Amino acid sequence: MTARLLSPGPMRHAKRPLFVAALCLFAAAALASPTARGDPAKPPQVQPRIGSIDTSTDAARLAALLAGPGVTIGNARLIGDVLAAGTFVNAQADVGIANGVILSTGRVTDIAGPNQFDATSTDFAMPGDADLDSLIAPLLTQDAVILEFDVTPTSDTIAVSYVFGTEEHAEFVGSPFADVVAIFVNGVNCANVGGLPVSVNSINAGINANLFVDNRLGARSTELDGLTRPLECVAAANPGMVNRVRIAIADTANGVYDSAVFVAAGGIRSPGGSSLTTSALRKVIEYYHHDFDHYFITSSPDEITKLDNGTFVGWERTGRAFNVFVSGTPGTVDVCRFFSTAFAPKSSHFYTPSAPECAGLKSSDSWQFEDTVFNMALPDAAVACPPATRPLYRLYNDGQGGAPNHRYTTELDIFDSMRELGWIPEGSGIGVIGCVPL
Repeated sequence: MTARLLSPGPMRHAKRPLFVAALCLFAAAALASPTARGDPAKPPQVQPRIGSIDTSTDAARLAALLAGPGVTIGNARLIGDVLAAGTFVNAQADVGIANGVILSTGRVTDIAGPNQFDATSTDFAMPGDADLDSLIAPLLTQDAVILEFDVTPTSDTIAVSYVFGTEEHAEFVGSPFADVVAIFVNGVNCANVGGLPVSVNSINAGINANLFVDNRLGARSTELDGLTRPLECVAAANPGMVNRVRIAIADTANGVYDSAVFVAAGGIRSPGGSSLTTSALRKVIEYYHHDFDHYFITSSPDEITKLDNGTFVGWERTGRAFNVFVSGTPGTVDVCRFFSTAFAPKSSHFYTPSAPECAGLKSSDSWQFEDTVFNMALPDAAVACPPATRPLYRLYNDGQGGAPNHRYTTELDIFDSMRELGWIPEGSGIGVIGCVPL
C-alpha cells in the first residue's frame, strides 16, 4: 500500500507523484516528497464563498433533507469522520445545486471557496469501503464516508441529483489516484456516465468535456479544482418496498487530495426522468498458481470469492486487474472462454474476442467452450484503440511446463518481462488482442 500522509488539518500544497503506468502505482511503497504544483496562478478572488457549509453527523436529518417527490426515506446511518459530512446552502452559481448534503474525503468546510490552494487535503486515516474497493480493484480506498438509508419509492426507478468535484483535476487524469464516488441502489452503482464510473478519469477536459467545469483558475467559488455539471443517477428499484441506498465517496490509493459529492435537497425522487445509468464495466482480477506456474483471469463474482477463500486451492491474487465491458455494450464484441483438462493435472483457460478463433476452438477436441463472459472493443487496422480504451495484450507460454497457459495484461512492463521469459505475443501488431476501458 502507498504510505498515508497524516495531518490534523488541511494540507494545502502536498503533491502526489505522477507515474506513467497506471496499475504499477499500486506497488509504490511511499509517496514522493511534496513538490510545488505548476498550475496557473489564480487571480485575486472577489466573489463570496458558497453561502454556507456546515458539518453534521445527524444521519436522519441529512437523509430526510434529500427526500423528494415519490419517496419516503428512513433508517439512515452515517459512516466516516465526524468532519466529513454536512449540509450546504446558496451554492447554485458555484456548484449547480442550490442546497443539499455534502460528503467529502476531507473536511467539508474546506470545500467552500474561493479557490486559493492547489491541493487541499485532510487525511483522516480512516478505513475505506469494500463496495468502493470492488469498483477500483486491485487498488484500495481510504477515508470513506457513506450516507446510507432506506428508500420506499412509488415507481420502479429512483433518481438522485448530484455533483462530483475534486482537487485531482487535472494532473491525475488517467492515473490510479482517481477518488471514487458511487451511489449504490440495492448494491448496484448507478453513478455512471456513458457506462463509466464518475471520476476524474471519466469526466475531464478530454472525456465527456461537456459535463466538466475546470475551476483551476477559480471561476467558481469553491476550493475544488474541477467539478462535474449536475448529474442524475437513475436506478432500478422495487416499487412500494424498501430499497437500500448508499451514497459513498473515498480517497483512492492514498488519503490526500480531497474530493466531494454534493447531493441536491429533494434530489431523490421516484420515478426517474431518464434512462437507467447502469455501468458498462466489469472488473477482471488476475490470479497465479505457483505450483502450475499458471495465470488465470476472471470477472465472475462467484469465482473470485472461491479463489480468494481457498475453495479453488493454490491460487493467489497477483495485484493486477483491468476493466472490461459488460456483454451487449454497443461497439464491442463478445469474448469467448474455453477450458481444457487435456493437460491434467494442470488445466487451462483461454479467452478470445476473435470470432474466427472462437469458432475454430469450438471444433477442437482439446478445448471446451464455456460461454461468452464479457466484451471488448477491437483495434482498427492500424492497431489503434478507440477513445477511453487501451490495448489488452495476450502472451502464450509456448507450452513451458508441459501445458499451455496465456497471460492477459494492459501493462507494457509486464508484457516486456514475459517476453524476456520466452512467452510469445499473440494478436494484432505486437500482442494486441482487444481494447478494454480505462
